[in-house]
Amino acid sequence: MASFYRGLDSPGGSGTSSRPASHASPMRNLSSASGGLYVSAPGKIILFGEHAVVYGRTAIAGSIDLRTYVSLFTSADGRIYLSLPDLGVEKTWMLKDLLRAGERLASEYPVEEDQAPSLEVLVPIARKLSGSCEDQCGVQHLAILAFWYLLLGVVHRKRDLLAVKCTVRFKLPSCVGLGSSGAYCVCIATALLQTAGLIPPPSIPTDDDGTLTWEEKDLDTIRKWATSAESLIHGRASGLDAAVCTYGGVASYKPGTPIEHLKNLPELRVILVNSKVERNTSRMVQTVKERLKKFPEVVEAIFTSIDAISREAAKILHRPEENGEGGPSENGGCSEHDHHSLQPTRGGSVRSTSLASYVAGGKRGSSASAISAASERGEHADTFTKLNDLCRINNQLLIGLGVGHPKVEQICTTLARYGIHPKMTGAGGGGSVFAFLKPDTPPTLLEMISNELSKLGYEVWQPPLGGPGVVEHSRKPELFQTNTSMYNTPVAKHK
Repeated sequence: MASFYRGLDSPGGSGTSSRPASHASPMRNLSSASGGLYVSAPGKIILFGEHAVVYGRTAIAGSIDLRTYVSLFTSADGRIYLSLPDLGVEKTWMLKDLLRAGERLASEYPVEEDQAPSLEVLVPIARKLSGSCEDQCGVQHLAILAFWYLLLGVVHRKRDLLAVKCTVRFKLPSCVGLGSSGAYCVCIATALLQTAGLIPPPSIPTDDDGTLTWEEKDLDTIRKWATSAESLIHGRASGLDAAVCTYGGVASYKPGTPIEHLKNLPELRVILVNSKVERNTSRMVQTVKERLKKFPEVVEAIFTSIDAISREAAKILHRPEENGEGGPSENGGCSEHDHHSLQPTRGGSVRSTSLASYVAGGKRGSSASAISAASERGEHADTFTKLNDLCRINNQLLIGLGVGHPKVEQICTTLARYGIHPKMTGAGGGGSVFAFLKPDTPPTLLEMISNELSKLGYEVWQPPLGGPGVVEHSRKPELFQTNTSMYNTPVAKHK
């Protein structure tokens, strides 16, 4: 590695290595005149299983339509631009430094096909070229580091990369457990991979007008790169966030087993409340670890109960269709891991039994059931009651693990007065709270709840759950029409 750093201070060598075949780069079409490239990915919420999943239990997570957006243009001035207005980041680097690093990488480190770029090789180089010191761990520095890791991964494989201008906008805040880092990494990885021609343009229409998503093999590439990049931000990423942000829908995950996408979901409505207390994930994980050490039998029993809740929720959410398509198994059974979708193939890739379930977020079609409207309403009410009860139990168990917070408790108490039993989502210690809503909850009641929580200083959303994953937009998203920040909280400009 020392020889590599010396190479960064002078023009790199001309050595080459075998590179994976790539698609014709579309970069010539990404000028300002052409409108550029626009990509977005959803946020996520953990529905059940946080903390227990760290100790080998099951977790359930779903995409939420609070999206992160990336615009990417090519630059003619030989500079690389990264703009994160919502984080106060405006950075510029010279393209020649990146290209020089790409030459040295190609001569010293053969490309591993079908694998994400090596963190061990690229992270030290990314720190040097981005100007990020090892002891800088703020969200801005980590976002820059992840960007440079992905840049280096691309230039290692495609050394004729042009200079780019990359702008990222968020519809959800960071550090509140809503998957902003996973969505960020998915968006950056997708935009850079397509720009370099390492994945083709998308071709599959989604539910949303004017958006397209990618073939399964390309989504799998995006997921791998994004998971690796996210590990720079969180230390060790399970891959669940990146998978949900890539594919959308609702997924089940147990360490050591495939991430599985739950299909044929019932229609679900949720309310999501931001306590505006930034949680520290590592601190909360440490709190649980210390409690486990102090009361091992008690905490293990809590983990076992949370695992049972997650598996029960998976049974409720994942249902067979009347014609048998999308059912949990060929023989009609419903084993705990037989959720179809996101099954790994050899080498750790992911395949789906039906890409259409990703595109639609796994939602049930209107013709999927022959039961009457009255029975359907009764079924939805029963689903809500069960999920509502599971949320209440799971939240109390999380409090038992020591990850509660007074603000979260106030939100839960407020919603409980309306017969809604929420749970914290993510690491706890602040962050966000969510709850399932009855299908027939009147708008006037929701407005009343939202107003009460807003007066208490909280931020309230009612995002669709389980929608599409990463998509390309055919038109400029509205978020890029303005330069104003999404949030009122001031952030220091990062130079």
